[in-house]
Amino acid sequence: MQIYLARNNQQAGPYSVEELNQMLASQQVLLTDLAWYQGMTEWKALGELTQGKLVFEPIHNPPVSNPHEVNPTIQSLKVEKKTQVSVTPASVGKRISAKLIDFLLLLIPQMCAIIYYLPADAYKIAESGYSAENQTKVTEMLTQSMPVYVSTGLLVYLFALLIVQYFLISKTGQSIGKKIFKLQIVDVETNQLAGSLRAFFVRTFLFLLISQLTSIIPLLVIVFIVDFVMFLSKPHYALHDRISKTKVIDISK
Repeated sequence: MQIYLARNNQQAGPYSVEELNQMLASQQVLLTDLAWYQGMTEWKALGELTQGKLVFEPIHNPPVSNPHEVNPTIQSLKVEKKTQVSVTPASVGKRISAKLIDFLLLLIPQMCAIIYYLPADAYKIAESGYSAENQTKVTEMLTQSMPVYVSTGLLVYLFALLIVQYFLISKTGQSIGKKIFKLQIVDVETNQLAGSLRAFFVRTFLFLLISQLTSIIPLLVIVFIVDFVMFLSKPHYALHDRISKTKVIDISK
């Protein structure tokens, strides 16, 4: 059996059943990807063929009506945007845990550097109030006390982390945290991968940028309160879910 796959209008294959199962096990292939083999009349979500499992077990060989039959190209069929596959929504606990891991990976190096290099006088200034003037003073003191190579190292680390997250989210719909908890970002309607623009730049990078704007405290607080309230209300779509028209599903089962 030769199986063809397609994702985001990009076709690949053919693959044997053994190769397909190896790619499913390593998550190189997703249940939301489209699949076709000889005898099928249309492309279908791989999850439909595997019954939602991460293994493809064909019951019998497909009928061969024409030994010279060529698989239809993904562009020739109008089924990819209509294809639905049964998915399991990610639980609130798993989503929070995955997000926490992503934030810790981002913030721990920064916080360790700040705690180590922030002068004692800066703590006294911070205790007197979190005004714009005090923030500026604390920032200046930290900049003067922190070696250049440390701040440079933090920037390099941040840049490298963003590249890794971008690659993972674009290819598999998973950040590092979501990969650990076997969660995946998909389109809210089709359950297909949402693509790098919505899954990374809107959901992740935009909110990461907002989180770094610590000087705009009122805006920061309002955005995250709205995001958290929306997340806790059914169907547990946070603000970034709604803006990007995506959702998070559980692929552990």
